[in-house]
Amino acid sequence: MKASHYLAALLAAIFLTACSSGVTVRSDVSPTADFTRYKTYGFFQPMGIEGGYNSPIFGELFRAAISQQMESRGYTLSKDPDLLVNVTSQFDSKVRVTTYTQPYMMGGYYGRYYGPAVGMGTESRAKVTQEVSAFIDLVDNAGDRIAWQGVGVITASDKKAQELKQTIDFTVNKVFELYPYKAPQ
Repeated sequence: MKASHYLAALLAAIFLTACSSGVTVRSDVSPTADFTRYKTYGFFQPMGIEGGYNSPIFGELFRAAISQQMESRGYTLSKDPDLLVNVTSQFDSKVRVTTYTQPYMMGGYYGRYYGPAVGMGTESRAKVTQEVSAFIDLVDNAGDRIAWQGVGVITASDKKAQELKQTIDFTVNKVFELYPYKAPQ
């Protein structure tokens, strides 16, 4: 499998897990951003999620989900927007080590039987998982700085490869639950 195909498949698998295992979200707001003057939005061309080996389909799906969120808050899509939207991703490998005790019994020692011996042993298992963080940045176009950033963190899984659109919609909706602003009227 080519590296580009592997990366695209991995990205799809990571986003697919949001519906089954949940998504962890957080956001940050610039203290200098004035949300009372933002009325329009537009997208970076291309967005970070579309660069490199990523499929342009990711960009299309994110644009649709983000547009729905922005328009529901009264923002209008524009070619000269107040807010520019960018989506990027970051991959992280996580290792989870589980250690547990295990009782044991033994009866003989070097071929001689001295009676049963009872003890406790420990055993450890490591599980490696892949996480992706999807960063949604709303950039003040006039000031050329991030006004708001929402992040969704998802654990990778191969289980729901057919649900990419639903997973991206779910993730974007969860991230935008942390966005409290509306366009001024």
